[in-house]
Amino acid sequence: MDKKLVKITAKIALLAGAFGLAGCASAYIPDTVHNHYKAPASMTKVPGAENVAVTVIVHNHKKRHDEISRTKDELNIPFAGVYMHIDKAFKAAIEKALASRGFSIGGTGTQVQVVVQHFYLPEEMGWHITHKGHLAMQVTVPVAGYRENINIQNFHHNTAVSLGAGRTASANALLTAGVNKLVDNPQFIAALLKAGHSGAVVPRLPAG
Repeated sequence: MDKKLVKITAKIALLAGAFGLAGCASAYIPDTVHNHYKAPASMTKVPGAENVAVTVIVHNHKKRHDEISRTKDELNIPFAGVYMHIDKAFKAAIEKALASRGFSIGGTGTQVQVVVQHFYLPEEMGWHITHKGHLAMQVTVPVAGYRENINIQNFHHNTAVSLGAGRTASANALLTAGVNKLVDNPQFIAALLKAGHSGAVVPRLPAG
């Protein structure tokens, strides 16, 4: 075999080994993902919502608290935890979605109580990195006597990125699905308008 070809082959093997070790090593390092919720362009403002102030309060009742996944190596063996500040992430995402619907956020407004019961995305290694997630949260508007359970099951998100960017994308996709399901519900919007005494008529909401 040509000496130059042998050297090139050896370098390729060395680089492959280095990247393999790097990928394996990353499985031992805890990861933290953050909320990047963005309301879809199709999410329209509700007439009269600007007269209603809303305060969002989130309670984290998850069994694993802020852990949302576990890193895995190439053999699908779980290692380090993947974390998200659940209270902060859900509050920020829901507030942003409600603002997109036209509501005022903060102050001493109508309380929206959110209890996050489940938010977890097991990681599976293969040709793609796959996260299979489940979200469950209970939402109440106490002054309006409104209660709703939001469940997102059988969630799948594939990514070619095994590090933080891929996990962040998957976590935000699941969070977005749950938040949009909430603010796209006309009954939830009606409860907020009722609680705010705006007297507005709830229009038919387009899907977010």
